[in-house]
Amino acid sequence: MKLLKKLVGKIIPAYIKGQLRNFHILAFEYGQFITIKNWECVDKYGNPIPWYTYPAIEYLSSLEFSKKNIFEFGGGNSTIWWAKRAKFVVTVEKDKDWYQKITEKVREYNNVKLILSEDEESYVSSIKNQGMVFDVVVIDGHWRGKCAKILDESVLNTIDGYMIILDNSDWYPNVANFICKRFDLIRVDFHGFGAINNYTWTTTLFFPRNYKICINNDLCLSNATVQQLAEDDILI
Repeated sequence: MKLLKKLVGKIIPAYIKGQLRNFHILAFEYGQFITIKNWECVDKYGNPIPWYTYPAIEYLSSLEFSKKNIFEFGGGNSTIWWAKRAKFVVTVEKDKDWYQKITEKVREYNNVKLILSEDEESYVSSIKNQGMVFDVVVIDGHWRGKCAKILDESVLNTIDGYMIILDNSDWYPNVANFICKRFDLIRVDFHGFGAINNYTWTTTLFFPRNYKICINNDLCLSNATVQQLAEDDILI
């Protein structure tokens, strides 16, 4: 066995081994291989995850949302992911077939409300017809610019602070800039790979300056990377 390892070591250069290690982490530890194969957003254990970038998902996974209301312009496996973490989730969908597919997936969750709105006006205005304010608004579906423009204090939790998530923000630079400037928000871009896609993109989170971030310390470490601790991680 030792001889075999030596032979492999001579045949395969160290830089190739490093690249293969990187591929292994992305394909299998993050679960991207199975998501591309099955065309479904899941982690390496088969659990549903949002179609955001992996860095954005890891950051969101470290936060506490159990008392938060979520609104999604565009849903999917993200709806299940939020339902497991949040107090209540409202999702609007345009496509009837996709709406029915999500309905089957979230049937076991009593904290999810799905809305089918096939026309632009009802889709965009659906957030204002819920009679509640939201702590997180996800813009990840149709008519993203108009969905951003309809947001105001009547639907955003301006007391404790809210979060706006714009996926594919690199595709929508005008929408991203509008959200940031209109509400004077702090913008954090999460660039990188995510489920299914064979390219990198950007998921952007926007926070007001009074946002109260609550960290869940049990979830603040990545499930995919090799865990390492520095010897000098001390405060004395």
